[in-house]
Amino acid sequence: MKTDTLRTLCAIHATPGDEADLFDALERRWRAQRLDVRRLGRYAILAEPGERKKSDTLLLIAHADSPGFSVTATRGDDECEVIPLGGIHHAEAAELTLKASDGFHAAHLAIPPRPSAPWLRHLPLRVTLPKPCPTLRKGDRLCWAPFWEERDGLLTTPFLDDRAACALLADWYDRHVHLLAPYNVILAATAMEEITGFGANVLAHAVRADAVLALDVTYEAPEQDVLLGRGPVITLSDASCILPPALRDRLLAADVPLQTEVYNRSGTDARAFPAQGSPIPVIPLLLPTRGNHGPRETLALDDLRAWPAAISAIANTLFEPRA
Repeated sequence: MKTDTLRTLCAIHATPGDEADLFDALERRWRAQRLDVRRLGRYAILAEPGERKKSDTLLLIAHADSPGFSVTATRGDDECEVIPLGGIHHAEAAELTLKASDGFHAAHLAIPPRPSAPWLRHLPLRVTLPKPCPTLRKGDRLCWAPFWEERDGLLTTPFLDDRAACALLADWYDRHVHLLAPYNVILAATAMEEITGFGANVLAHAVRADAVLALDVTYEAPEQDVLLGRGPVITLSDASCILPPALRDRLLAADVPLQTEVYNRSGTDARAFPAQGSPIPVIPLLLPTRGNHGPRETLALDDLRAWPAAISAIANTLFEPRA
């Protein structure tokens, strides 16, 4: 699978509540594919062909935001205090990018949160700027500094959560449309998955489908035998969904490599659909990653390549294929 679209999207600054630049990039890509594009305020963007088939409708969703930071106080024009937006899993000083009104500025996170600990116990976090930024203001956003490396079958970059899924959707009607040819396929990206889930709630209220695949990433978990390079991961239970064993067995009978995970914490946009009263099946289909929510997230390129076929296999399991 080509990674050019993913690399482009990973260079875009999109923290919770500030996803407009990424939505713009997706809209340009989808309009170039002659799809009908609609925005649900600042909460979601969706695309589909102008004509619908007399068939089942599958909604593929990804979230546009990645964890970042917001300025809570400034100390002159070269230092500030920040709080995380979304969970940050990183235990070392790190380089950041500040998005200010006059553009982007390099920054340095001097006191990071402790990994996997409630971050509110470790505030405020101190950020310094190597060059003064006279426009620095409370509420400005920061995210991890850009980085990209492909080596030994692995890809490492910030924001794989969830730009990997956004890139897949950005390319779907160019590169993978044949895999779901019998069905209507709606593509959507949501805002604020990492902190409130508001975007998916708005989407679930506004869009009707027969099934949903929530595309995201998850943690590599050797204790559950979830490893990089062994295929996408179906979430059997977490804080957002619980799949019945009968559905598990049907999905795992598909002739594609699939892993499974079981949690009672964390979650995805999948929670929004039953919360809005929708009875349709919602399946989280994720890629395993290492270093999730940190400045160096890593996935296996083989898993990325296997994702489209897994989506197709699951759709064919949920629906009766039609000519």
